[in-house]
Amino acid sequence: MAKPNFKEDDKIKCLLWCDRHCCLCRKNCGPDIEVAHINRKLQGEKLNAIDNAIPLCYECHAKVGHYNIEEPRGNKYSPNELKRRREQVYEEFTRHLVPPIDFQITQRLLNGAQRKFPDVGFEISNLGRGLPVKVYLSVDIYKNSRKVHNPGGHYAKKIPWKMNPGMRVQGHFVIPEKVLENTSRISAIVNDIEIVDEYERPHKLFPMGWVYEIDKGADWWYNP
Repeated sequence: MAKPNFKEDDKIKCLLWCDRHCCLCRKNCGPDIEVAHINRKLQGEKLNAIDNAIPLCYECHAKVGHYNIEEPRGNKYSPNELKRRREQVYEEFTRHLVPPIDFQITQRLLNGAQRKFPDVGFEISNLGRGLPVKVYLSVDIYKNSRKVHNPGGHYAKKIPWKMNPGMRVQGHFVIPEKVLENTSRISAIVNDIEIVDEYERPHKLFPMGWVYEIDKGADWWYNP
């Protein structure tokens, strides 16, 4: 039986994301590092998926792999703990790759004019000056706390926004008239935000929401 192993591209990503540091002891390992399986009981593609990989030094790999269940001294590393520790190390060595990204739901056009509702503007800006990123997100429309519409495409996490340094872009989408029936207020929430850095690691952000008072016809206001 062939030894289970990760795809070479996935191994390279793991080593870049941790900068060749062990994800348990955080030692700088250089070439003395292994990309280990977190859970060897998984089957099929899940066994060799990148989510089941963790870069470890030789000593920590041995600690994780050897544990006598008959003499349970100490506390065994669970798969969940290993993943959390791995993500701490990944974040430490990739957070500098993520520039500040600004989002706005707005009726204002970039030239200062006003967009006519229910045509809604979405503005995204890469406020950094160093690195490009890809941004995946979903813009969901809510009425009475119930999701009623998604515009699709770039607004449905299907197509990334490719944001070069200093780039500011404004797109737009139309809310169907039937969605606006029997309500004076509508909400737009930017959900599932992921900023993908140049090493292809996704960084998640909290959702962001805006509210529009249809009867007042002013602009959207941010609703934290």
